[in-house]
Amino acid sequence: MKKHVRIILSAALLASIPLTTASADLFGTLNKIGTAVEKAQEVKQKVDQAQEVLLTIDRAAEPITQQDSYFIGRTVASNVLTDYKLYNDAKAVAYLNKICKAITMNSDTPKIYKDYCVSIIDSDEINALSTSGGHIFITTGVLKCCSSEDEVAAIIAHEIAHIHLEHAVVAIKTARTTDAIAKSATMAKDYTKQYGNLNQDEKNSVDFLTKANIAAMNLITETGYTKGQEFDADKKAISLMTDAGYDPNALVDVLTMIKEKSGDSKEGWSKTHPKPDERIKKAKTILAKFTFAGASREVRQARFERALAGIR
Repeated sequence: MKKHVRIILSAALLASIPLTTASADLFGTLNKIGTAVEKAQEVKQKVDQAQEVLLTIDRAAEPITQQDSYFIGRTVASNVLTDYKLYNDAKAVAYLNKICKAITMNSDTPKIYKDYCVSIIDSDEINALSTSGGHIFITTGVLKCCSSEDEVAAIIAHEIAHIHLEHAVVAIKTARTTDAIAKSATMAKDYTKQYGNLNQDEKNSVDFLTKANIAAMNLITETGYTKGQEFDADKKAISLMTDAGYDPNALVDVLTMIKEKSGDSKEGWSKTHPKPDERIKKAKTILAKFTFAGASREVRQARFERALAGIR
């Protein structure tokens, strides 16, 4: 008890001693140092944010190499294979890759990083897709509907065209630029400290930038390419087929088949491609400018039936 009384008395005595001028100056200096440290930390945080935005902007301006395209494409391919199973038919897969090789070797881009690779997806969906890395997926559903090698070649040529025209790369560049704009806008709001005064339209535009970034990265497997890109791929496919000795008119046959098989479906090809009627009309206009002098489709028919016997 006496010990506690002594402690209380000692505290009271210390509190009663007046601060000297030197002591007051010391406390004042320490407070100023603390405030200066806090401000320095805030400045460093702002500098770090600015550097991050600058790096994002720099990255948006960087060219996308073939290696970049391949590894991005491989990621997309792995995502596809989490939802679908591969169809294991070595003879059919080898056959499709030979058609792909015949088309690409006669093109202006015969070789890409890690080369082209065609795989078959075990699905009744009538669909096909490609990635920026040269991966091409074709469903058993669409192969069952094909009646000739030239029709299969038309599907593969269309996907090769997407790769040659770098449609996936355009989506990636758009995503990078959008991300840079979004981060710049966020940093600007932080600096001006006027976020609370932004009207609803401005807030929505920032939200849209973020959503657009996400949507662009899912473009290939979720929403498909733009109409313009699909039409351009058809035009390129006609050229690729003609150069490889395939009948380019088979593209119209494929589109007609898809129109008949898909009907009003919102899945598969219908989900990621423009309506076949539009594509058929444009394809016929382009075909009128081409002269096909290759061998007839019947020359390749026996090979087609043997290779895809397990699927058809």
